[in-house]
Amino acid sequence: MRIVIARRDSLTHMDGVTRFAATLAKGLAILGHRVALMSWGLLDAPKGYRDFNDYLKRVYGIDSIEVLTIRGRVSSHPEPRVSIDWLLRGSRVLREWDADAIIISGVVPLTFRPRVAVLHSVTRLQSSVMRWLYRQLYKSYDVVVCVSKKLSSEALSVGIRCDRVIYNPVDLKPFRPRDEREPLVVHIGTRSEKNVNISLRAVKILRDRGYNLRLAIISPDASNTVKSLLGEVPEWVLPLDNGSDEEVKADVLSRSRALLLPSSYETFSYVAVEAMASGTPPVVSEAVPEEVVIDGVNGLRIPELRPEAFAEALARLVNDEDLWKRLSEAGPRWAKRYDYIAVAKEYEALLHELINKD
Repeated sequence: MRIVIARRDSLTHMDGVTRFAATLAKGLAILGHRVALMSWGLLDAPKGYRDFNDYLKRVYGIDSIEVLTIRGRVSSHPEPRVSIDWLLRGSRVLREWDADAIIISGVVPLTFRPRVAVLHSVTRLQSSVMRWLYRQLYKSYDVVVCVSKKLSSEALSVGIRCDRVIYNPVDLKPFRPRDEREPLVVHIGTRSEKNVNISLRAVKILRDRGYNLRLAIISPDASNTVKSLLGEVPEWVLPLDNGSDEEVKADVLSRSRALLLPSSYETFSYVAVEAMASGTPPVVSEAVPEEVVIDGVNGLRIPELRPEAFAEALARLVNDEDLWKRLSEAGPRWAKRYDYIAVAKEYEALLHELINKD
């Protein structure tokens, strides 16, 4: 099949939606399909990368892939221009590439079929007008996929029905457990919903009690974020501004005792799965779907967003070697259910079903 994996605005955003598109494209290509990535336009490449192809290669291990756009290089993606362009020009781009199907994150008006919409979040659907508009768009698609059961329930609460739940694809190859661990804890992401301040305060609480722990923070702006919160970068904080490279992230996760993830909102959690694959127990908030992290089985769940609560859970992992070992050994087994090839096969079967139906 000739399959387009698309994002409605720009693929150059460094987030889970672009990770989904790139990883799924890589999986479908390995299965023998001709795959292209597509978005309305391309913003400048993320900081530290020469261009978008350099970003794809270093972060996702994609050496070569066709990238389709409606507008080429852009400086922003304003509405309603993005939606209008998809309606008037998107289907033409797909037909010119001779696509058999499109899988798109971020629903857009399209006449091309078959089309599969992947829903990653409902946080944008706050107003009644937006909810009505998106309900109509999602109803026009052949299949709507949600990336977790939790999100499927959230979508239903705003009137969007998900036809399937297919988890996000994760390339587990870079992530391997390591026997020797350092007194290191890792936090990934500095957007507001990631609550890096809670991780900083949790580790500081334990250091004040005599625990010799360091905190690695992985994010393109890790250093600036720490300075803005603490005024300086303490010796026990290790900001990794280059941590988006998979080799760096995999190395840090495999050396750490735990991942701290005190998020305010998650619909999946790539980093929790990557930590599990590394044998590093995730300590997560209730925002992380319970189908991904089950308390006491493959990680620890904290019911409140307080640094003290995360500090206590982290102390349990440090003090109770049997608990740490049990969670660490369960992680890689649990992570396998999100392997990107297995997820790509689910989408492959879905597309075959739609094409054969037509």
